[in-house]
Amino acid sequence: MPFLSIRTVRGLLLVLSLAAIIPAQETLSSVQRDLDRVERETDREKDLDKAERVREASFDTLKNEKLQALRDQMQSTDQMIDSLTKEMDIQHRRKASLKGEAAEFQAKQKEFQAAIVKEIQTMMAWTQNDFPYQKEKRLSDWEDLAKANEEGSVPVEEALARLFSLVQASLDFAEDTEVYPGTYTTTDGSQLEGTYVRLGAVMLAFASADGQRMAYLVKTDNGYAWKDKDLTSEARNGILTAMQVGEAKIAPQLVPMPLEAPKITAVAP
Repeated sequence: MPFLSIRTVRGLLLVLSLAAIIPAQETLSSVQRDLDRVERETDREKDLDKAERVREASFDTLKNEKLQALRDQMQSTDQMIDSLTKEMDIQHRRKASLKGEAAEFQAKQKEFQAAIVKEIQTMMAWTQNDFPYQKEKRLSDWEDLAKANEEGSVPVEEALARLFSLVQASLDFAEDTEVYPGTYTTTDGSQLEGTYVRLGAVMLAFASADGQRMAYLVKTDNGYAWKDKDLTSEARNGILTAMQVGEAKIAPQLVPMPLEAPKITAVAP
C-alpha cells in the first residue's frame, strides 16, 4: 500500500465532504422550493377562501335584505287585505242600506206616478170640455205626458215639472189675449180669410178681411159652436173694435163683446 501523506489524506477528505455536501444542498433547495410552492398555494387557498367568505357574507346580507323586504311586503299586503275586508264590509252594509232606500224610493215613485196619472186624467177631462182653442194640441201635450209617465221613460221629477208647466200654460191661456190671421169655415161651408181675436178662454171671434162677415164662438149645452148669422150690430161693432185694438190700430179701450152662455135649468128643491 502506498504511503499517503497527511496532506493527501486531507485532500481526499475534503473531496469526499464536498461530494456529500452538494447532493445535500440540492435536496435542501428542492425542499425549499416545495415549501415555497406549498406556501404560495396555501396563500392562494387562503385568498380564495377569504374571497369566498366575502361573497358568502355578501350573499347572506343580500338574502337577509330580500327576506326582510318580502316580510315587509307580506305584512303590508296583510294590512291591505284587512283594510279591504273592512271596506268591503262597509260597502256591503251601505249597499244593503241603499237597496232598502232604493226600494222605498221606488215605492214612492210609484205613488207619485199614480198621483200624476190621476192629475193628468183630471186635466184632460177638463181640457176636453174647455174652450176649444187649440184643443187638439193641448190634449196631445197631456197624452204625451201620460204616455211618458206610464212607460217610465222620464223621471218622476221631470214628469212633475212637465205637469206643472202644462197647468201653468192652461192658466196663462185663460188670461192672455191675442190677434192672429187665419181661415174661417162658415156654417154653410164657405171659407173666408180674415183675423181672429181671442180674449183668454172666454171669447173667440172672427172678422173677414173685407169686414163684411163676422162670427164668434158660443157656449152651448153640448159644448161650443160658431155663430155667424143674425149678429147684432152691437156684436159686429164690438168684434171690429176688438180687432183694431188688438192690431194696435186704435188706443186700448173697453170693448163690449158678445158673450152667450148655455141656459141653466133651475132644479126645484
